[in-house]
Amino acid sequence: MQNSKKETLSLLLAFLGYAIFGFSFMFSKEALAITTPLVLLAVRFTVAFLILNLLVLTGKFKINFRGKPIKWLLLLGILQPVAYFLCETFGVNLLSTFFVGVIVSLVPVVSLVFGSLILHEHVSGFQVFCVLGSVAGVFLTTLNQESGSFNWTGFLLIFGAVCAAGLFNVFSRRMSSMFTAFERTYLMFAVGCVTFIGIALLQSRGNMQEIILKPLYNGNFWISILYLAAASSVGAFLMINYSVSHLNIARATIFANITTIISILAGVLILKESFSINQVIGSLIIIASVYGVNRPVRQTVIA
Repeated sequence: MQNSKKETLSLLLAFLGYAIFGFSFMFSKEALAITTPLVLLAVRFTVAFLILNLLVLTGKFKINFRGKPIKWLLLLGILQPVAYFLCETFGVNLLSTFFVGVIVSLVPVVSLVFGSLILHEHVSGFQVFCVLGSVAGVFLTTLNQESGSFNWTGFLLIFGAVCAAGLFNVFSRRMSSMFTAFERTYLMFAVGCVTFIGIALLQSRGNMQEIILKPLYNGNFWISILYLAAASSVGAFLMINYSVSHLNIARATIFANITTIISILAGVLILKESFSINQVIGSLIIIASVYGVNRPVRQTVIA
């Protein structure tokens, strides 16, 4: 019964975590109108790391790294957020939204492959079919967008982000027996905070006032940062790290493509963007695929 409750909670948290990511694109867009991508990442993960430390000070969240293999957590931090966000940040400037959306939708597929190779997790043929179906759903939702010209450097960067996300999911699950979800998230953001601050300082040499300090006086910038740091970083990654602790990779990561549906809804409801029939059909396919991977399996009772 206890395992069943953890499984149900994990499914809910996986959905919520990736749903929160769906709104992050809108807030990132607002913030990027005010500052550079690298400064945004530096401020985002610095604030997120500060929030985690405040949670530790409450006494309700514990961290204990004594005697534990910290090097594996450092690897986790390098994969996510560092490698993922660096590849994504530079890749999106070289590819259209159409190509980015389709490539990023491969995260569940790549995660499934890595999960099979590294964790030796078994997945059924039907689950593989549903994972591929979710990719087809994302493809449909992006059909009404301008495809633009293809750029191999952009493709390699975005696919590098996909591989980083896939490996992160696998290693987070592998380390779940040694570190809590909070400990994994804490060190991930510590690595991200230090790395992105260093890169932002290098980028702003000689013009720190304009590049780093000026955005900090903008109220709209801080509205975006609070969502990106508190909800989309601390909240979402805690949920996802918890979910991969109790679900296999296929079941946990299929929710990644729910992000596409949430992004579409955010655009329609908040930004008043149009909603095409392709997006409706694609979204229904994604939802059906998520259910297919996580559908209850009847147990055969032998008399």
